[in-house]
Amino acid sequence: MQLTDSCFTKSFYMMGQSLKGCLNCSYCRLTGKEQSKYEKLPSSINPLFRQLPVAVNLFYGDPLLQVEKTIEYLRALEADNHKGPVIIITKGEIWKFPDIKFDLDLHFAFSTFGINSKYDGGSLRTLNANLSSMKNDRIHKYQYSIEFRPVIKGINDSQEAIENIVKIAKKYDAPIGFCGLQVTPELANYFKENNINFEPYEGYDFGLKKAVSKEVEDIFYNMSEKYNVPVFRKTSCLISYSHGLNRDYNAHYYRPNEMRCSKCVMNNTCKSFIQERDISEVTSLNIPFKHTIINKDKHVCYLFKSGVCKFANPDCTNIKGKLIKIEERITSSDVRVIKWLTGYTVDCEFDESEFISDKWSVGKFAQMIDSIKNQLESIQYTNGDLSDIGNEIGISIAKHLTEDNNVNDFIHGVKHGISLIDGTH
Repeated sequence: MQLTDSCFTKSFYMMGQSLKGCLNCSYCRLTGKEQSKYEKLPSSINPLFRQLPVAVNLFYGDPLLQVEKTIEYLRALEADNHKGPVIIITKGEIWKFPDIKFDLDLHFAFSTFGINSKYDGGSLRTLNANLSSMKNDRIHKYQYSIEFRPVIKGINDSQEAIENIVKIAKKYDAPIGFCGLQVTPELANYFKENNINFEPYEGYDFGLKKAVSKEVEDIFYNMSEKYNVPVFRKTSCLISYSHGLNRDYNAHYYRPNEMRCSKCVMNNTCKSFIQERDISEVTSLNIPFKHTIINKDKHVCYLFKSGVCKFANPDCTNIKGKLIKIEERITSSDVRVIKWLTGYTVDCEFDESEFISDKWSVGKFAQMIDSIKNQLESIQYTNGDLSDIGNEIGISIAKHLTEDNNVNDFIHGVKHGISLIDGTH
């Protein structure tokens, strides 16, 4: 069984809702026909999920077109003491977002097409204004970056366009993530119906992979070196770098040649994690599937083996190192969550799905324990007494009171516990 009330993408736990309107970028794989609403806090599924990267309102409808809702989700994550990076990816105008404090590891990723274009709903003027505001104007400082995407053959992939964005990044101290165009069958039909003649790079076809040519990648890396600006082929690598994580949370280091890890500022950080992982004597991990940790010299990616991925890199058939072996069939989102939490890739068969298995869901008793623990750990004051502790626990248990679990049950349990210690039992 899958949990269909929560949603996962390649890099994020998704929290938010879609709108009926957006910025109408021609290349977007979202059409507005999809009506999405996912408001479940990650920790309500499993307390471990407080560590997951969360994207807010990354559906049809830019986060800055629905500022109040975006803030509502951020406050909910803040109140839940979420620890992982929280990302807002936007083409909108940051002045619409109030300069307020959030106790979150918050990140604003400003998406750009690299040029002013009829295909794009943003503009270079807005990009510059957003970055200037983040660097120079805002009192409350958060991590920020540039997302140059999608890079499309013959449209926005010239050296002039790329160098201009790198110069902007240099001016505002922003790292850059970049990727190619991902095309669903529905989007391909939209292109055809509207005479949009985008072409894939040589050796590729449009589909799952967001491919760009090696020549275009080289322009990014050469400009990165020229202007001393970090660039990243994968968003998770950029987020991991910006937030000081000890590895790429999406474990792309299993494919170092395809990802061109040698060009990445995270390379040594990820190598250190791999070395520690490979000498570790850990034999099991905190995941809800029966598993073993194995070492392989030539693992083949299941997406390639099953025929889903048509344009495999040699790395995809030569994955090596320690992996998690799972015998049962799970979902692709299960695989992602395992990588995010553990740093290991997975050897198993899986179904492509934006949902995870229900095995991740913990019971109500575990949720109550976690709620009390989280409430006590979030206390900001250092001086207090038992009444303060009782107050904090009361705030927590109030969320779980029902007819079958009422406050008298809790008080009876407290008195019973005390009686076991003071001898009155």
